[in-house]
Amino acid sequence: MSFGDLRIFPPERMETEFPWVIWAIGWLALLKAFVWLAYEPVQPENILQLVAIKNLINIIPLIVFGIGVWNLRRWAMLGILIVAIGNLLFFIVNSQTLKAVMVHSEVQLYSIILSGVTLVFNGPVGDFLILCAAPSMLKQAKK
Repeated sequence: MSFGDLRIFPPERMETEFPWVIWAIGWLALLKAFVWLAYEPVQPENILQLVAIKNLINIIPLIVFGIGVWNLRRWAMLGILIVAIGNLLFFIVNSQTLKAVMVHSEVQLYSIILSGVTLVFNGPVGDFLILCAAPSMLKQAKK
């Protein structure tokens, strides 16, 4: 499926020559858009509402920019960087929301593993990784 010259799943993203950073950032964007729907943190309602609003606002941009990144579009790469900066600022300004990203379990190993996953896909770690990939992404951009 495509929209003009923008394809949702461009086949070249699966070729060995395709830049792995671009491939990974595209998947990270798509996963950041939806993984937050898969768990329910136990936090006060005001914190959960704040995090839910942030996540709802991010869904469409993360999907569009993730697909755009796979299509090597500069506008998408700049867009995903802006979203990542915005998310990092959100967690800095609202530091109490970071608790909503952590997973608590009776088994400590599960807590560590699942919290690591959610920190990447819903928290500031994934946004930091996107910013770290900026030079490589922008180097690969077509338009």
